Amino acid sequence: MKAYMAATAACAFLLSACVTPLPVADRAIDQASLIGNWELARIDNHPIANAISLEFRADGNVRGAIACNSFLTDYTVAGTRIEIGNAIITAAGCHPRFDADRELQEKAEKVLFSEPPAALTQGGNSLVLTGDSVLVFERQ
Repeated sequence: MKAYMAATAACAFLLSACVTPLPVADRAIDQASLIGNWELARIDNHPIANAISLEFRADGNVRGAIACNSFLTDYTVAGTRIEIGNAIITAAGCHPRFDADRELQEKAEKVLFSEPPAALTQGGNSLVLTGDSVLVFERQ
């Protein structure tokens, strides 16, 4: 029994070492630093692909895709928060290549559309939004 418990503890330790820590957001956000294309890479410690992409534009609009649906809305940066307006979202049927975990995708949508606190990592390559979950977008 002791050998089983020791083996279980060793496995848990090794698995925890494999989890990549979330990037540290340490740079204030402003509109100019957002402009460009971003792809959702992680929700909390879960990698995700084909879930959400964003294109922040200099004219105050953000275009994006959530799975196979696209959206358009306006955005503003207010202090440390990104405020996203009411989005116009298409209702297309999804193609099989959009295989993102639906539960994780819904968590991400909830954070994205709730005016989350936001910051950039050093170098501006990761955009971190914090709410009920932590979303990490990578600059494309």
